[in-house]
Formats: sequence, C-alpha cells, structure tokens
Amino acid sequence: MPGARETTGAIFRAVTKLEEVCLAWGMIGIASLTIANVFARSLFDSSLAFAEEISQFLIVFVTFVGLGYAVSQGRHIRMTAIYDQLPTSWRKSLMLTIALTTSAMMFYLTYLSIDYVLGTVRALGTVSPALQVPLWLVYLSAPLGFSLAGIQYLMTFFKNLVADDVWLSFDKKDEYDELPPADI
Repeated sequence: MPGARETTGAIFRAVTKLEEVCLAWGMIGIASLTIANVFARSLFDSSLAFAEEISQFLIVFVTFVGLGYAVSQGRHIRMTAIYDQLPTSWRKSLMLTIALTTSAMMFYLTYLSIDYVLGTVRALGTVSPALQVPLWLVYLSAPLGFSLAGIQYLMTFFKNLVADDVWLSFDKKDEYDELPPADI
C-alpha cells in the first residue's frame, strides 16, 4: 500500500501533467488559429470569423491554467529581499506560512469565481458574438486555474512540512547556484 509521500507525488504528477497537456494544446490551438486566419486573409481576402474568438477563449484558458503550472515549477512571482537573508529554519517557517495562506486564498478565489460564473455570468445569458458560445462556459477556466494553483500550493505546504530542506514547489527545491569568486 503506497504511503502518503507516494500518493502526494502521484497527485502532483497527475495535476502537473493535466496542466501541461492543457497548456500545450491551448498554445497549439492559438498558434494554429492565428496562422489559419492569416492564410485565409491572404489567400481568400476573408477572415475566419471564429478564429479570433476561439483564440481569445484559449488565451483566457491558458492564463488561468498557467497559474497552477507556474506554481508547480516554482516560477511564481516572489519578493525575496528579506526571505533570502533569513536562516533556513526561518525560511522554512515562512514558506510553510506562504504556501498554506496562498493555497487558502486560491481556494477562496475558486469559490468566488464559481459563484460569479454560475451565479452572475450564467444568469445574464451572455454569449460570444460569432459562435454564440455561452460565456459562462469560457469563464469556468478561472475556477479551474485557481483550484489547480490551490492544489499546487497545498502540495508545496505538505512537502515543506515533511522535508528537511525548503521547497518552492512540490518538485523544486529552494536553492541558489554558487557564483564563482569575482576577480578583482
């Protein structure tokens, strides 16, 4: 029977793989639609009406799913002037606090965005101009992205809870490359 570490590792790999697949196909879709639209305008003197709309949908989707992926890679924005000066034990305590509170904030934003999308946007019944797609379906990428980021931050919290070192994400250790001594 797998232990907690193996289970958490499997969850991390599954969530990260989902994010990677979504981001890759989203980017491929954006590029393909843009290229197809350029060819349509050049060759047929007519734009594909749906291309810009779907590209916009995909940009929103990639933006929110990319939030969770950035967390999984330890590439989220950090201000580290004070953090970098702290001893390892303090950095670890700070990272635990940051990961847990940010995870809670991401899950709260998930809740708020679900409430907004299903309560407000869906009730308004707005649809996209060209394809007539209900916009609440497009906006579901916000709660998806926030929840993926919340899961990633929660896994970072648990990794830091059990590990001796400080981890920026479940898979990325907080470490710096040693710089060679400067020649004076």
